[in-house]
Amino acid sequence: MDAKIHTELGRLRRIVIHRPGPEIDLMLPINIEAYREVDSGIEANPDYLLFDDLVLLSRIRSEHDSLTSVLRASCGDADTLELRLMVRELLSDGDTRKQVIDEAVAEEEKIWSHTIDKDHLSKLYSLGPQDLERAFFKGQLPEGERIFKWPAPNVLFARDLAAVVGKNVILTYARKRARRREMILSRALATRHKAFEGLKPIDIGPHVSDPAIEGGDIMVLSPNQVAIGVGQRTNMESAQEAGRQLLQNGVDQVYLVEIRVSRSTMHLDTVFTLVDASTCLAHTPLIQTEGAVQVQTMERASEGKATLRSRKGSFLSVLAEDGLRFDAIACGGDSPWQQEREQWSDGANAFALAPSKILLYARNEHTLRGLNARGFEVFTPGDFCRNAALLLSDPNRKVVVAIEGPELSRGRGGPRCLTLPILRDEL
Repeated sequence: MDAKIHTELGRLRRIVIHRPGPEIDLMLPINIEAYREVDSGIEANPDYLLFDDLVLLSRIRSEHDSLTSVLRASCGDADTLELRLMVRELLSDGDTRKQVIDEAVAEEEKIWSHTIDKDHLSKLYSLGPQDLERAFFKGQLPEGERIFKWPAPNVLFARDLAAVVGKNVILTYARKRARRREMILSRALATRHKAFEGLKPIDIGPHVSDPAIEGGDIMVLSPNQVAIGVGQRTNMESAQEAGRQLLQNGVDQVYLVEIRVSRSTMHLDTVFTLVDASTCLAHTPLIQTEGAVQVQTMERASEGKATLRSRKGSFLSVLAEDGLRFDAIACGGDSPWQQEREQWSDGANAFALAPSKILLYARNEHTLRGLNARGFEVFTPGDFCRNAALLLSDPNRKVVVAIEGPELSRGRGGPRCLTLPILRDEL
């Protein structure tokens, strides 16, 4: 069955993930400092790779493997696709490999002023698909010679690499330099790999001056309504262009949601995710408070144009006016202190396996208590996997699978960030 997603909540059938690899072990202390001291004061560190710490590869792999076991139990081994293997398949095609190499080399020069000499470039072109995939992610040749300036550890967060909306796939563009090489690969995958067959690409790149849009900011609220977050990683020009193209391809209404620009709220899905058809998990100070975020709606008009309308009220009240009524479960519970702490550790970043069946980090204990008080049974990954067929087939059971994620969360991403669904059932 071809890829398609008409709702965040449909039963999961096919998904793309990336198991963390040696690229994680090649980060250095300089890569975890967002700012650095210079003679004139403080400036943004150009070598920052977006992680909060140097994570332990064996531990982060173990945590990710636990997540993967839940996904395999939900949609099967064959439909739990490993990004690394997909990239190798892609790079088996001669024209594609040349294109992505050329783009990656040009981007390396552009963002880091790092020129790859002719000898190293020749070695890069000569690599087989597996070694070339490793070079793209590790930044090194098989012998250990550095080819790109830095590795690409953020490929772990597969959500940002594309976004399937209905029968469309939005090609994404990283705002942060640390992610731009991996997105060259992801755009090639989304337009050329068999897993994305049947999807129409939506490409904002040729139409905006500074393309910046990531999958964590794109949320399919219903078959006809999509929300796009605007903030640290997605700019307004890109969101509006994506909205314009979506309105031309089956979507009736697009919400542009301006969230505060900060490390903790880098994407819309860090403050708001869907749990079931009438419930969301939210950082309520932003999502439920009037004026905390600015919301505009784009709707189809005549002659292929789109109307743009500013909305008043909270994000949830705006959605309710349009028939999307969600009762919010507060990330972090009732305590303002815990709301801030658990939002930081991805307590609002749930991933739906099916309606009322979600994944969340176990460390967000106050959020889990809030879900439990609302009827959600809390399962370990092992217990869920042993009972997956029963739990997923019972529409009356509410389930949250609590996965361990101390190392995963240091990369600043929760279960939704780690997963790129490409096929779900319709509700």
